[in-house]
Amino acid sequence: MAPNFAAGALTPQMGQFLNAINGFLKEQNETALADFLVIEPPFNPTYQEMIQEVRQAYPKGSEDALEDKCAKALTVASQGLNGSANWTMFVKFMAQYLAYLRDVDSDPERYLETYELLYELQKRANSALVHPSLGHIMTQTVISCAKLICRLAIGLDKQPELIAHLKSNNPGGEDGGRETLPERAAETIRQALTTCLNDRTSDIGEDGRPQGKKRGIYIIANICLKIFFQCRKTRNAEMIFTTIKNNSPPLAAYPKAQRVTYLYYLGRYWFQNNHFHRAQLALNEAYNESPINERAIRQRRHILIYLITTNIITGRFPSDTIFQRPEAQGLREHFLPIMQAIRSGNLTLFRQYLDLDGPAASWFLHFRILLQLRNRCEVLVWRSVIRKIWILNGTRYEPNAKTAPLVDINDILLIFRALEKQAQKPEQVAYIDPDLDGDDYGDEDPDSYLPTFSSVESILSSLIDQGFLRGFIAHRQQKFVITGAKQSGGDVLAAGFPSPWRVVEGKVAGDEVVPGWKKMANGGLGMGMGGAGVFGGGMVVNLSGARAAGAA
Repeated sequence: MAPNFAAGALTPQMGQFLNAINGFLKEQNETALADFLVIEPPFNPTYQEMIQEVRQAYPKGSEDALEDKCAKALTVASQGLNGSANWTMFVKFMAQYLAYLRDVDSDPERYLETYELLYELQKRANSALVHPSLGHIMTQTVISCAKLICRLAIGLDKQPELIAHLKSNNPGGEDGGRETLPERAAETIRQALTTCLNDRTSDIGEDGRPQGKKRGIYIIANICLKIFFQCRKTRNAEMIFTTIKNNSPPLAAYPKAQRVTYLYYLGRYWFQNNHFHRAQLALNEAYNESPINERAIRQRRHILIYLITTNIITGRFPSDTIFQRPEAQGLREHFLPIMQAIRSGNLTLFRQYLDLDGPAASWFLHFRILLQLRNRCEVLVWRSVIRKIWILNGTRYEPNAKTAPLVDINDILLIFRALEKQAQKPEQVAYIDPDLDGDDYGDEDPDSYLPTFSSVESILSSLIDQGFLRGFIAHRQQKFVITGAKQSGGDVLAAGFPSPWRVVEGKVAGDEVVPGWKKMANGGLGMGMGGAGVFGGGMVVNLSGARAAGAA
C-alpha cells in the first residue's frame, strides 16, 4: 500500500518522503524502499501532491538544487552507514527519481519521452547498485525499473510510427544505422546484471539461496532475454549466457519461476542456432518445472510448441497423451501432417504443408519454427523412403549367406526421381528470374532438377556418416549394403535403420553440456560456451519407441 506522508504532518510531502527513505537506508530495508519508489503511473493522490511540490519548487533546470535537497535529507547516503563510504550515487539516483516524477507523462503520444526518462533513471539506479556495502538495498528497485523500461521498449518497437523520426535522422544500414530502443534498454539493464554477477560481498546462504545482489541475477537476465527475443535481437543473447556461466551461482539455487523462464529462453536460443539436442534438454527441463495449473497454461503452451518441434527434429514424435493436455489444445492439427508425411515418406504432402503458402505457414512463422522444420525434416522423409524401399524390394538376411542384406541404389534413384517430380511445383520447374525474362537459354533438360545417381549416393553417405543408416555403399555394384544384421539377430530394420534418437543420445557422453545452464559444481557441469558435447541437431525421425515430448 502506498504511504500517506501527509497524515498528521506539518512538513511538505517531499521532505517527509525523503525522511522515510533515509530511514529505510538506515534499516537497510530493501523491500520498503522499493515499495516507496513507485515508478509506474498513474500515481495516487499522495504522490500527486508531492509531484506538484517538486514542479513548483524544482522546475526543469534546477536539478542541482534538487540534488542538494536530497543530499541534506538523505544523511545515511551522504555520510555513510556504520563506517561505510558515502553513497553519492544514491543521492543522484533520488534526485533523478524526483525529476522523473516531475516530468513523466502517461500520454501514449509521449511514450518516447517517458522511455528517455526511464533510461536515465535506470542508469542512475545501476550506479547506485554498485556500492559495495549498501548497493544491495537497490536490487528490487533496479528490477522494478528494468521491468518497466522493458515493457516500454518492446511496446515502442511495435509502434514504428512513434519512433520513425529516429530512423530518418540516422540513415544508413538496414536498421537505419542506429541502435534500436530495445537494444539500448537491454544494454543498460545488462550493466545491472554484470554488477550482480561480479558482487563479491554475497553468495549462497545457509538455506541454499543466493544472498545480496546475487538474488537479482536470473530475474535481470530474464528481462534482457525477453527484450531480445520479443524484438528479434537474439544474437545479443549469447553475451547474457556467457556472463551467466562465468560468475553465476547454480541455476537450481533460484526460485522455480526464474528457472523456468531462463531455461525457456536458453532452449529457444540453441533452437535458433540449430543445436537442437541442447535446445531439447533445456526446454524439457523448463516444461517439467513449470507448474500445472490454469494460470500457467499459456506459459506451458509456449514451451511445449518449441519442445515438440525439437523432439521431432531430433528423432521423437509426441504421444497422443501430450496432445490431450490443456496446454496442447490445437497443436495436433499443426504437427500431425508433418509426422504423417515423415512416417509415410510422402514428399508431396511434406512440401505442400510446409510451403510458405501452406495452410499452417502463418502459425509456424509466428513462432519462427517453419524454416527449421523445412530444412531439417525433409531428410527424414528421404530416410523413410529408403526404409520402405528395402522393405519392398531389398534382399533379406540369410544366416548362411555370404552377402549381407542390401538394396539397389538404382531402385532408390527411381523412387526419388518420381517423388521429386510429383512434389515439385510447375512454377518452380519453369521459373525464370523476371529481370532475365526473354533471354535465350538454349535447349535445357526439363528434368535437370531431378536427383541423379551421384546425389542419391550423397544422401546415403550423409545418412551413414551421421549414424542414421548403418552400412556402406558398394559403388561398383551400385548397392547400399546393410551391416550388423547378424548381431541384431537377423533384424535388418534394427541393424540398418537404428533408432535416430538413440543415435543422437549416443553422440553425447553422459550429460551433455548445455552452454549457459549453470549446474551444481559437484555434478561436473559448470557450463562453458565452448563445452564438449556439441551436436548440431538430429536429422532423422524415430519411427518407433518414441518417448513422449516433455516426459520426465
